[in-house]
Amino acid sequence: MKTSIKLIMTATLCIAAAGHTIKADCGCAPRVSREIAIAEQTNRAFVIAKENGTILWEWRVATSSIPTDKQIWFHNPSEVKPVYNSKYLLVTASGGAVALIRIADKKVMFYAYAGANPHSAELLPDGNIVAASSTDQQISIFRTDTLAGTGKAVETYPVSAAHNVVWDRMKNLLYTTAGNYLISYEYNFDKENPALVNRNEIYRLYGEGTEGSHDLFPVYGEYALYWTTNGKIFKYDIVSDKCSIAYDIKEIKSISSGPSGIPTLMLKPTESWWSDHLIDPEGNILFQKQNYKI
Repeated sequence: MKTSIKLIMTATLCIAAAGHTIKADCGCAPRVSREIAIAEQTNRAFVIAKENGTILWEWRVATSSIPTDKQIWFHNPSEVKPVYNSKYLLVTASGGAVALIRIADKKVMFYAYAGANPHSAELLPDGNIVAASSTDQQISIFRTDTLAGTGKAVETYPVSAAHNVVWDRMKNLLYTTAGNYLISYEYNFDKENPALVNRNEIYRLYGEGTEGSHDLFPVYGEYALYWTTNGKIFKYDIVSDKCSIAYDIKEIKSISSGPSGIPTLMLKPTESWWSDHLIDPEGNILFQKQNYKI
């Protein structure tokens, strides 16, 4: 597949990941936001929208501060994750880019080349970034230098068909999939010289519908991960080290999980790897925008 797309139904002021919660800056009770962060390929844009299709915010590489010769890296936006209490977006694009964008003023805090076809990125606890790129089958680690605003990968690691990366705050592990294996890495916690160490294969999927791992995303409120393949959506329970079928749905490129009142959000392609709409597990359309390639 040329690219993977992640759409995230954000929970403003409170984000759950791998069973852990980030507290809001203000110390107030979490507010649930029904805004959707979207990687949109028609306009080479990252978008925040309402469910009714109203566009609230948009960043396009063509009108950004990215140098002209580097704008090709942002061809085919592939993933967007609200981070830092939903004040920033961590993004990738199939042209090669990984970037951290501040929502308030659309400033690109950091960007770099992450490989031949980046699908996913993740923040490490010290703010450094890891990105997965499928065509060159690797994950890369970056020292996030927001003063320089750009940089290069410090190190790369071979990962078969690399499509996803998720950090586990409780075990201090980075998860990714390699084929039908779930693997983990430890982080050396050296901000200036970051490295991933001690690769471990922790689970393997067997049987029909287990080939073609794509998305990996924390199940909100549980210590578990959604794991999508070409044939099904699995749920891996980190505590019990067991995996079960969460949804018997094929070819889901993206799955996002939120708190009560926020439906599970999925991208099922209707044209090649993209669609103009998003669905829930029952197939109901939750968001649609004419001419969008999500």
